[in-house]
Amino acid sequence: MDAMTQAPWTILLLAALAIAAHAGAPSGAGNAAPLPDDAALEAAGARIGTITIRSEEIFDLSDPRENKALYRAANRLHMNTRDGVIRAQLLFASGEPYQHRLLEETERNLRQLNFLREPHIRPIAWHDGVVDILVETHDVWTLQLGPSYGRSGGKNDTSLEFQDHNLLGFGKTLILGTSHGVDRSSNYSEWRDPAVWGSHWQDSFRWANNSDGRDWRVQLARPFYALDVHHSAGLALADATGEDSRYSLGSEYDRYQHAARLLDAYGGWSAGLHMGHVLRLSGGWRVERDRFNVLYAGTPPVALNLAPIPGNRDLEFPYVRIDWLTDQFQTTRNQDLIARTEDVAFGLDASLQFGLAAPAFGADRRAWVYAFNATYGLKFGESQQLYAGAAVAGRNESGGAVDVRSSASLAWYWRTSRRTLTHVRISGDSGHALDLDHYYSLGGDNGLRGYPLRYQLGESRAQLKIEERVYTDWSLWRLFNIGGAAFFDAGRTYGNNPIGVPQLGWLRDVGIGLRLGNDRSSLGNVIHIDIATPLDGRNLSKLQFLVSTEATL
Repeated sequence: MDAMTQAPWTILLLAALAIAAHAGAPSGAGNAAPLPDDAALEAAGARIGTITIRSEEIFDLSDPRENKALYRAANRLHMNTRDGVIRAQLLFASGEPYQHRLLEETERNLRQLNFLREPHIRPIAWHDGVVDILVETHDVWTLQLGPSYGRSGGKNDTSLEFQDHNLLGFGKTLILGTSHGVDRSSNYSEWRDPAVWGSHWQDSFRWANNSDGRDWRVQLARPFYALDVHHSAGLALADATGEDSRYSLGSEYDRYQHAARLLDAYGGWSAGLHMGHVLRLSGGWRVERDRFNVLYAGTPPVALNLAPIPGNRDLEFPYVRIDWLTDQFQTTRNQDLIARTEDVAFGLDASLQFGLAAPAFGADRRAWVYAFNATYGLKFGESQQLYAGAAVAGRNESGGAVDVRSSASLAWYWRTSRRTLTHVRISGDSGHALDLDHYYSLGGDNGLRGYPLRYQLGESRAQLKIEERVYTDWSLWRLFNIGGAAFFDAGRTYGNNPIGVPQLGWLRDVGIGLRLGNDRSSLGNVIHIDIATPLDGRNLSKLQFLVSTEATL
């Protein structure tokens, strides 16, 4: 062959050899290697590379069940969460050492944001000592415009609201509304920002013009947003004037005026996470001012209070606080929510706070002010969990204990099958030398679903709840996951009370309820629709109908 004939064949042969050599060559820079497990990545000293944020639509149009006109319209009308909102919540950054626990803790934090559901964070690629991370979240419908309704203890609560918990996709909450409840009517506005200017600072503001007064609250805080965070700070201010009503056997007994002011400024320090535990130390300055006045009505004016009203309190004090936390979390489903991932904590979490009020600080008395609470979670096998809790708060003044409020509870979860769970909760509260506005009530609004609200009143309280919960595979319009419950409640109050409500002993009720797990909206996690009947008491309706939106089952 002459040179002109050989040239094309030579070029083709060289190209084929080059392709074969490249295909058979080991992976080099930029070529992904098999992804090791988390322990291997940490042992290899992997560093975080690219972090990809993927915010999914409310409805998955690749699913034929959700590729409907209504769901497509909801996706178009909804503004997806912006990447920066999610990135502001991350506890890790590019270039930092890979730690799997930070991915899990970030997921827990994201699950606390009501404008997101089912966050999932995982490594997706490993190359050159660098691991790339995918942060995947799903949006929910956050715009609520229209009326809402709730009922408990035989009384209705209604409201008309505009609220958006993910305003323009920025993760901010704006609420404007008017409401009519058992105690008052109100026109109000509220703002909340979980990441001010993309930082870990949070702010909130609420203002309300009520039928019986006014109410405003402001808060700015940089909390301990992660277990290994070393500093926190915050400021809270509140001012409210309204009327407090006292009830006897479900009927209003009397009223008095209550004006309350609060200031709480604090800072905290922690050494961070050490051997699975966290110790935090905080200090601050707190002002609690409560003024109580007699209300008059009619001509000539007649006092609306039929019994003594509480005495004024001016408590201003510096305080110190100690917190102990345990880094022992697991996830579950179908426990207190329906078809959603839940975080459950085990081990000991506790806090202890002490303060000294004195006239030199602006208080109207000298008193030690204290508060303690603790919870402990245990797991028995794969099917049972037990949680114990205790708390006490009060003051020591003039050589004696006053306004001491203590409580204890025991909650048991037993998963009897894939779709059923038995839940039992026993709790008790006890008071000693209580301020007159701190007595314990019991009724349809706080534990006895078959009774009117605030039916009993006393110095102490005991309660029992037994529920058999059912979780189904059914979904209503791809919006609500359906569950149910059969329940038994029992409770009673003990001791005296300032308005002489008769103690009726143990009261019991039974009932059934429908549970709608709110999967695609920020308006609460579980909608409760219950029917209950009282087994004891006097002159009661045979059936109580209750509707509420709750954080849990």
